[in-house]
Amino acid sequence: MNREAVPLIVGILVPIFLVGIIVLYISGYDITVYFRNINLIYYLLVFPFGLGLLVIVLWFRKPRD
Repeated sequence: MNREAVPLIVGILVPIFLVGIIVLYISGYDITVYFRNINLIYYLLVFPFGLGLLVIVLWFRKPRD
């Protein structure tokens, strides 16, 4: 895939996703119910792991000279 296409795709899909969530919430579908059932400790474990994976991916994608 073209490198210039990825920011364009993300820039288009993120607002559509956010507007979709807002429309679902206004329509009466409460999607936060699924997140309330998860214990806080799992969020505390997954968040640093996800950030670490993001850093690793960005580190290896960095062009080397």
